[in-house]
Order: sequence, then structure tokens, then C-alpha cells
Amino acid sequence: MKSLVYVISGVLLAALGLTAPAAAADTPTEVMPANVLEAFTQFTGSPAPQTKIVTVQGQPGFDKALQVTVTGQPSSPGLDGEYSLGVGVPSALPTVKNEAMLATFWARSVTPTPSGSGLAHFVFEQNGGSHSKSTQAAMKFGTAWQRFQLPFRMAADYATGQVRINFWLGYGPQVLQIAGVSVLRYGPGTPAGWPQATYAGRDAGASWRAAAADRIERNRKGNLYVKVVDSEGHLVPGATVQADMTKHAFEFGSAADGIRLMTQNSASQKYRDTLLANFNQFTLGNNLKWNHWENLPERNTYTLPALQWGRDNGLFVRGHTLIWPSCGNMPADVCGLRGDPAALRSRIDAHITEEAAALVGKIDEWDVANEPYANHDVQDVLGDGEIDRWFRLTRQADPGPKLYLNDYDIIEDNGWEVRHQDHFTTRIRALKDGGAPIGGIGIQGHFAGEQLTPPADLVTLINRFGGHGLPVAITEFDVGTTDEQLQADYTRDFLTTMFSMPQVTGVSTFGFWEGDTWDPKRALFRTDWTPKPNAVAWRDLIYGKWWTKASATTGPTGSATVRGFLGDYTVKVTAGGVTKEVAVSMPAISGKAITIVVG
Repeated sequence: MKSLVYVISGVLLAALGLTAPAAAADTPTEVMPANVLEAFTQFTGSPAPQTKIVTVQGQPGFDKALQVTVTGQPSSPGLDGEYSLGVGVPSALPTVKNEAMLATFWARSVTPTPSGSGLAHFVFEQNGGSHSKSTQAAMKFGTAWQRFQLPFRMAADYATGQVRINFWLGYGPQVLQIAGVSVLRYGPGTPAGWPQATYAGRDAGASWRAAAADRIERNRKGNLYVKVVDSEGHLVPGATVQADMTKHAFEFGSAADGIRLMTQNSASQKYRDTLLANFNQFTLGNNLKWNHWENLPERNTYTLPALQWGRDNGLFVRGHTLIWPSCGNMPADVCGLRGDPAALRSRIDAHITEEAAALVGKIDEWDVANEPYANHDVQDVLGDGEIDRWFRLTRQADPGPKLYLNDYDIIEDNGWEVRHQDHFTTRIRALKDGGAPIGGIGIQGHFAGEQLTPPADLVTLINRFGGHGLPVAITEFDVGTTDEQLQADYTRDFLTTMFSMPQVTGVSTFGFWEGDTWDPKRALFRTDWTPKPNAVAWRDLIYGKWWTKASATTGPTGSATVRGFLGDYTVKVTAGGVTKEVAVSMPAISGKAITIVVG
């Protein structure tokens, strides 16, 4: 096959998730070996991938490629199967924490995986130890050469050879070629010439915006029909009707910490006030997880009061999570029972039944099982069908809440996590086909700034998973980048896309304050509580563009119509110097008709 020659234009850079450098920079330093293709000598798997150097013609910047032949199968159907096969190369120079870096490589498929595409996963990680990752990216590619370029910052200081490139290859047999491999060290700060990450569809005139606006108009608004009569039932023309929104029907939420919520000091008061001012839904990020739930002082002093506080303040409550089925995320004794399947099942059944029953009436939605793709120690013993059992046990203990299967990397990473998506689809179908009481699909949404899924592709992905006939909740949205304008723009565009999709019932972040969240750079508010640009974007949409404050005057029939976003309203009617105020809920696009008596 004849190779294609690419001229990297501004349009192509945007498609690849990059913007052109603003100015020339000092020459960055290459940290990988000079003959990097020959240095790929770290192999994982049995049988290990086979490599050879091949000649390439017609490509700018390289004339050789590393051809990798994968014949082995992944060791498991989960995440660990992805990295059970791989090839790697250690760095040739040291790197420095937080410095600007740029990884570049090209890839093409010679013989695709069983999915029909070339698949791999690029990782720049600690070479051994905890394998801490500075950047990673899903790869999906065809037979034409495709360039991947990832601006990132180092997670830690590493001496020569202590960090490496690793390509995960646990996606089934395939033959692929890799070329133009480079990792450049640009230095501290934001050096001139360091490419900035972006995403397709970021520009103000992007075509997806008009379609999203149309869907929002059709799917998120209704007509409030107000008829005004006097005390004798006569129609009242000329009355003033004011409709002020008080709460969205769509769930805009965040994870929060029960201990911080229930601590009585000025900092916790600010935490509570900020939560109530910016969200109508909350999730206890950790307090309902199994380890925390069995901590009785924490449960009684903080967790249960925090749930009641949420109820008292009119918040929609998500429960996270009844089981996170890996040894590191359950009490220590649980995995000690793996040699006795009956005892393991009994311990899990008792926990799910006890926690779900204890919280009857306090939870609106439960993440019954969390991340079964990456966390499958229990399923390895009891089988994947056990997930069905967990849903049934939860429903038996509490008939009220919607029950969700929750997982990550479903819409992230350009939407290229094919193996993970397919696993999620299989689990959802198995639950539905088996009659399990699954009521919704939880999609997390932890995005990396260097690989943001374009809004147009998000639509395709939501349509795919919404096609199961179940509501979709975005349960853990955030954007990991130090580029705060990129973070704000993607927050705006992600919210717009999700709000436009009728299958989606809500978007929840996984923490809002730098002082108490899993990754401070992803937060909406700084440690001093000043809003970051992404918080401004959040509020501008939810409490600005999508917040209805409207007025009308009744006509000869005593009626007026106000079109507004779905949710709760205070409606004030004034006629003849008399004002009447009523609370109204308009939860559906069919609208709401009310009659108000004045006088």
C-alpha cells in the first residue's frame, strides 16, 4: 500500500487536539534514546509481542518503523488484560516534576484487532514500582499513518531510566507499526512553542452547537400555562404573571464529603453554602463505600446526618457505591474469603442487604456496582453473573431508588476505549436480558486535558449507550488539566452536549473544592473559594443561560403562557393591586397548566 504524505495544517492540528505554537521556543530536549525504535526491549506477556524494524517510504520525519506482531490474548477481560501484553522503552535522560513535556508518535495498522481497528494504549509511566503515570492516551487507528501528540506535565522527578514509554497491546492479535517516537522536555512553566491541547468543535461557530441548541429547546423546556380568575371564577385579563425558576429538573450535582459537611466550623459552613449555591444533587464521594460504611463512628456521626442534611435542603441524593468489587476497595477480610465462594457470597450479600435497607428513603439513585471492568476480584471467583444478584438484593432491600451500573472510560479519551466500552455494553445487556432491576447507566466522565472527546463524538456515544432504553447519568465529570481556559471551555461544551441529550438525566462533578477533592486541579473552586473559570462556565449555563425568569400578561381569556426550562418555579400573579404567589413544578416537556385565584 502506498503511504500517504501529510502536511500538518492548522485544521489537522485541531483535529488531532492541538493548537499551533504561538511563537518559536528554545530547542526542547529529547529524553528518549537516540535510536529509540531499537531500544524497545521491554516486553510483557506470554507469548510476548514480536518486533522488527521495517523501512517506511514517503513519510515526513521518519523512514523506519517498529513493526509489532501480537499473537497473544489478553490475560483477562478486564483492564489488567489491556496491559498484560506490551512493549516499552526506558528514558535516556532525567525528567523534572511539573515540567512541560510533549510526547509524539505515529501509528498504523497492518492487520487490525478483532474489533476491525488497530488498538493500543500509550503510557508514559514510572518504570517499575507503582507505575505512576504522567500521561496516557487511548489509540485507535487504521491503515494510514496517524500522528498522536500529547502535551503534558511530569507527575514526578525521575532519574534516567526510571520513567518509560509503554504501549499496552492487550486487545487481541494484530500487527501494527509505530514510528516517529519522541518525548521532548520543554522545561518549567508554559514555554513558548509548547503546543497547547484543544479539541475539535471548540470554536464558537462549530456546527454541533446549533443542533445542540435545537435539542435543548425540544428536550429541556416546556410551556407553563397560567389561567387567572377572581374569587367568583371570572377570567382576569391584564394580570401580570411572573415565573421565577427555583430549581432545575435536570440534576446538576457534585460529590461531597460527609465529614466536612457535618463539621461545625466556618470552613465547613462555607463548604455547605457553596454546595447549595451551585448544585441541586449531591453524592457522598466516599462515606457510603463499604470500608467507610462499616466504620460505625463515621456512619453515625457524619454519614447519616449528611444524608439527612441533603434531604432537608431539597437535594437529590445519589448513593455511591454498594460494591466496588476489588480487594483494594473492600474490607480486608472480604478477599480473604476467596477460597470459600459460599462464604464470600454470604459476606457480600449481607453487606448489600444491610446498607441498602438501612438507607431506605434516603437515596434516590444507587451505584450498585462500580467499575467492574477494572475491579473484578469478586467476579473472578463468583462469576460475572453475580452482578445480577447484587442488583436483585438491592431492590429487595429498598424498592425505591433507581439502580445503576457505573463505570469510567466510556466516553473519555476521544471515545477510543473500545474494549472497555464493549465490556460495559455486555454487562448492561446481560443485566437487562436477565431481568435484573437495572434502572440506569452511570458514565463517569473523568477527562484528561490532552485527549478530550469532541462534542460531536459525545453525541454518538450517548446515543449508543442511551440506546439500551435506560436513562444515562454522568456521575463523576471533571477535566484534568492545568490549562484553565481549556478546562472551562470543555466544561461549557460538555454540559451543553449532555443537557441537549434526552437520555441524560444529570451531570455530577466528583468534587468541587480544591481543599477537598481527589485531584485539586480538576476542582471548580480554589482553596480560598474563589471560582475558577470552569466554575464560571458552570454557573453561566445553569444559573444564567438555562435559568428562566419570565413575565407575561394575561389576555382576554385570562390566560398567559410562559416557556421555560423544566424544573420548579415560583409564580406570582398580580391583578388589581393584589398579588398571589404559588409554587409550581414543571418536570416534563408536556408542560404544566395551573389556575390561580386572585382576590
